[in-house]
Amino acid sequence: FFLISLRKNYRLFAVAIEILKAARRIYRWKTQQTPLFKETASSKTLSHTTDIHTDQIKKMTDKTKVASSEEITTLLTHSAYNPAIVPQLESYVRSSVTSLSSTSSSSESTPYHFDANRTLVKLYQFFPHLAGDGGVVSLVLFLALLEFPSMDYVALTCLVGEKVRGREPCLTLARCAELLESCQFSEFWPTFRQLLLLSTDKAGSPSSEYDILKQAVSSPAAVLKLRKSIASILALSYRTAPLKIVLGALDLDNVDALKNLVQSEDYFKGVIESVDSSSVLFVASGDNTKRSRVFKEGVHFDAIASLISSSAAVHVE
Repeated sequence: FFLISLRKNYRLFAVAIEILKAARRIYRWKTQQTPLFKETASSKTLSHTTDIHTDQIKKMTDKTKVASSEEITTLLTHSAYNPAIVPQLESYVRSSVTSLSSTSSSSESTPYHFDANRTLVKLYQFFPHLAGDGGVVSLVLFLALLEFPSMDYVALTCLVGEKVRGREPCLTLARCAELLESCQFSEFWPTFRQLLLLSTDKAGSPSSEYDILKQAVSSPAAVLKLRKSIASILALSYRTAPLKIVLGALDLDNVDALKNLVQSEDYFKGVIESVDSSSVLFVASGDNTKRSRVFKEGVHFDAIASLISSSAAVHVE
């Protein structure tokens, strides 16, 4: 109970800090847009700089292609709390999820950008009318879920309103995050597949974000990313694990599927040392290997007794 209450208080404290930071930056941005004092040379320079940033946003809005990671980083540096950048951030999120399900080898993948996703969720907090039905928020949380075991999902959930978190697909994503956090990997996969049934909104009409989410859930790239994360967690706990546990955790049918996965992906070669008909041997590390106890010789009872007596005397004084 103490840990649960502490975690809730930490989340509330984190939300309060983020809101204060956002309010301060929005105030600064608004004061730049509306001068409060007589225009001086420095204010002219500031106004000129603001115009440059506004022009950059307009240019990015006019582009048909999705902004690159470098362009998004530049945008966040100058206009992190400008609501005009929401369309660019939303396009970047959609592209990040769509690239997971892309089957074309020539198509460029859109890298995960935590700062951009966090900024987008913050802007939704201060401008709720821009959030729509919360479909983009579900894509943001889905991308954060794939980053397990990082704390990205927890950090972003603190910024999402209760109304959005209380409906699908955010409810199912929250359940998936809980199962991963508690290392219930075999129970995670059936819950994760339930996202395939959430391709329509409450009214029953198709939602583009939900369709994108459905395609990403069934994509080999997303499944492989989760399997890598789960395998890394298993390697921290096990030196040798029963085959049945590993197959259930990685959502594999048999030992041949596991062997093929290890042979085809270099990442698993650095995690799994060997596989046989009954067990899986993980690569030895400081976390999964029993450490030898080191005894310090030359310590006599008389020396310890004198230390205890001297400390007791100091305590009495």
